Amino acid sequence: MASDQRAEEELRRFEPPFCPRPTCPHHLDPAPQAGWWEHRGLRVIQRAPGLVAQLRCRTCGRWFRSSVFGPDYWKKRAGLQPRVYALKANGCGQRQAARVLKVSPHTVRRRTRELARQALLIQLEQLARLGGRLQEDLVLDGLRDYAGSQYEPLDLHTPITAETRFVPLVNIAALRRSGAMTTRQRRIRAQREERLGRPEPQARKKRVLELLQRIAPLYPEGQSWTLRTDEEPDYARALAALPAGTSVRRRTVSSRQRRDGLNPLQPVNTLHGYMRHAQRELVRETIAFAKTAAGLLDRAWIFLLVRNYTKGRSERRVAAARQTPAMRLGLADRPLDGEALFAQRRFPRRVGLPKELVPAYLGTFRARPRENVKPYLYRYVA
Repeated sequence: MASDQRAEEELRRFEPPFCPRPTCPHHLDPAPQAGWWEHRGLRVIQRAPGLVAQLRCRTCGRWFRSSVFGPDYWKKRAGLQPRVYALKANGCGQRQAARVLKVSPHTVRRRTRELARQALLIQLEQLARLGGRLQEDLVLDGLRDYAGSQYEPLDLHTPITAETRFVPLVNIAALRRSGAMTTRQRRIRAQREERLGRPEPQARKKRVLELLQRIAPLYPEGQSWTLRTDEEPDYARALAALPAGTSVRRRTVSSRQRRDGLNPLQPVNTLHGYMRHAQRELVRETIAFAKTAAGLLDRAWIFLLVRNYTKGRSERRVAAARQTPAMRLGLADRPLDGEALFAQRRFPRRVGLPKELVPAYLGTFRARPRENVKPYLYRYVA
């Protein structure tokens, strides 16, 4: 009873930080003037969190509730986001997570989609804080996998810093299946390409170029930095296409070199090994592989938060297990679990969502032009 009274008092004193309507002037205003909103009392609703404050923006006239700024806005079941995040962080598939949580697989898919959107915005928010501070080499490689079937391969690009092991961004480049194939396999490939379309030409070069353009501002202006890669020609083409004034040195490493702790690509090799272990859809030849590239990208964004903010750098040493890459870069003071990461809802216009990441945010990314994508977007929570 006392806790209910405290919650009611907090809601009566609740002050919205900004207007949730994206087109309202107070949505992006860093310090709105006093009196831009009015309090219209409390109301009990059937959805979480039950008791909410009714508010109204005097500028745009929009009515909204205090719950619009929280992670459970427009949810029937509160507190599910951190639990889904914890299960995804420990390698659960969609149906496995649904059985553990005693909900439908469709609910897990929707919550995973919402977690991915928020994970993308959280990472962009942190990258803005990191701008101009990186001082270490960047290691880049693509994790080869597939989505839909083995006739639709792709590269999941995962740049990682050499010392702190921080992963700034991820993206996907769709590829065309190549190599030795039987006549039957070539016929199946042709049929699937007729139905889904061929992947974008030079997709790997374009996706790597997008990554490098987003990562370059993380280094001090005018300072050159080193990119470690294997001998893939598309990486060289992406570097050559960078705008003038971007000073990047490329250090190539042969793919035949022994993959041990002395290999310059060891940070990204270790990361890919852990991703194969911790992400069910990346375990090859399983029933849990990603059905679409958009779904694989969603889980990659969630994994990025796990690797940067939740999991320690190493589990073999106590000190390293308690220190995350974000802590080493000064972006966090402790390991962050799902409750801490998703305590508040981020809004794309306030964070500043770049144009090339809009398909990833909306869940409409297609590796093939006619790939069937269901983004699970709802107008109340988009």
